[in-house]
Amino acid sequence: MEKVLQTGLSLGMSATSGIHSSKPNRAPREFDGKNIMPPSYCPTAKDRVVFPAKNGKVETSHICIGAWPWGDKSTWHYKEEEFPAIEAAWRELYDAGINFIDTAQAYGSGESERLVGKLVKGLPRDSYVIQTKWLGTALDAKNYVHASEAPYKTLKSSLERLGLEYVDIYLVHGPTHPQSVKTVAEGLAKCVNEGLTKAVGVANYGNDKVLEMKAALAEHGIPLATNQVEYSILRRYPEIHGEIQMCLDNGMVFQSYSSLAQGRLTGKYTAEHPPPKTYRFSSYPMEEIQETLAVLEKIAKARGKAMASVALNYNISKGALPLVGIRNPEQARQAIDALGWRLSEQEMIELDRVSVEGTRTVLWQQG
Repeated sequence: MEKVLQTGLSLGMSATSGIHSSKPNRAPREFDGKNIMPPSYCPTAKDRVVFPAKNGKVETSHICIGAWPWGDKSTWHYKEEEFPAIEAAWRELYDAGINFIDTAQAYGSGESERLVGKLVKGLPRDSYVIQTKWLGTALDAKNYVHASEAPYKTLKSSLERLGLEYVDIYLVHGPTHPQSVKTVAEGLAKCVNEGLTKAVGVANYGNDKVLEMKAALAEHGIPLATNQVEYSILRRYPEIHGEIQMCLDNGMVFQSYSSLAQGRLTGKYTAEHPPPKTYRFSSYPMEEIQETLAVLEKIAKARGKAMASVALNYNISKGALPLVGIRNPEQARQAIDALGWRLSEQEMIELDRVSVEGTRTVLWQQG
């Protein structure tokens, strides 16, 4: 079953490739300079975001480390010899104040969770935050035989791989589960009530399903903490269609994954040297996004920042908590350097003018 889930991710269940036009649809001009956080919102690496939970709260850094590349060979071509660099990167992040790691049962068929467990072993449990996910599909018998128990049973397996007694945040990975939202909420509530997770949330949900889950969890006295959706300069769909604002209005945290469009916004790739074909998020031909990259590079050079740092700061300035995949200390430093400053209003307008709206997919990206 894990191999099926991994294959789905590597084929881009949530991706542009094979579903949308390869030509980017530019964001509407009326959204230039809109939906920007107040200038006073300028988080540092030591500042914390509060996720609502039934019993208290979960406090995380304003950037989350995306651990999908750790252990994943199908999409990210992970090799065991990479782990020392990942360990060094984690130490820099942790020492700087970045305490939040995102993983999932499906990443590397569980290997990502195992590697995360190795990284945090021996650290004070209250000094880091772990978020993992349950991916329910119609191919998994547990979703029929034990419909409401499926998230609970999967989390127990995740905790074994992580070597932990609980995670801090547990997400539904996407709207692929055959169970009703109400049934899934029952399973999530059991996870909270038995102390296996502090907070719960969803990923890839549209506003209608987010509100449905929020109401279903409220019947158990549990708040919906977050929605995690693909968002970047190359996919502003969640902003334009009100999903970021809906989270903010309802006391939830909006998390953005693929915040760097799988490296497309870092300057690493060009039309002559494109990303691997398995990097399918916002997978527009590089020649189609050259204008976007040129503006991003211009701002980065003027500020003495890496392009990745500027792209992450853009998401923060729009009210998102960005996930970013990190595999070495240099990437760690670029993530840390996205905090403690803010793009100006004019710089945000310049980036908005060359941004892409993107779209949603039928099977996965509802948000």
